[in-house]
Amino acid sequence: MKRRYLKRYVISIIYIIVLGIMATSITMLSKNLLRKKAEYDNYHNYTTTVFAEDEPLPVIEQIDVKVSVPYQGEGINVLKDFYSKDDEESVQENSLIYYANTYMPNTGILYGSANTFDVIAIMDGTVKEIKEDEILGKVITIEHNNRLTSVYYSLGEIKVEENDQVTIGQVIASSGTSLLETKEPNTLLIETYLDGKITNPNSIFNRNIKELE
Repeated sequence: MKRRYLKRYVISIIYIIVLGIMATSITMLSKNLLRKKAEYDNYHNYTTTVFAEDEPLPVIEQIDVKVSVPYQGEGINVLKDFYSKDDEESVQENSLIYYANTYMPNTGILYGSANTFDVIAIMDGTVKEIKEDEILGKVITIEHNNRLTSVYYSLGEIKVEENDQVTIGQVIASSGTSLLETKEPNTLLIETYLDGKITNPNSIFNRNIKELE
């Protein structure tokens, strides 16, 4: 069989085509790299400008947190409201506590239930005192901040200790009993002090925590 060889001018043409393809590829690759570098430089310059060290980063606004009611469970009712001299007579009558043949104005809110229920912290704070009162039973005092303090009376099992840090909604005790005349066997009496003054707890519950800072 006779061997056939490519003529020199054909080989030269093939070399030229291959070199052209390579040159075109290199040119396109260079342009692509330059474009990527320009995009990176623009992004880098943008992020450097937006998040410059001498400028504060934007702060994400916290979700509003509201003061909690002091219990969790079902079938819990208000037995005695907070007494206010400005309330109507009918409301005032339901704000008097009867003990030892004497009616006393209620300085908090008295809750009651047929069943034991959990008592929870109305806000983050520090347990400042745990004690027992002869009439009102076991008592927990929580200091939430420089403005707000809450006191929980007539408790059952205590689940915190003095100086404990508690969070809003944390169970601090179970409901208990007191010597006050009530219609329910399980009770909780809560008082709130705002800026050192006794305050209607209903004016504290469900309030934005930021308002009490």
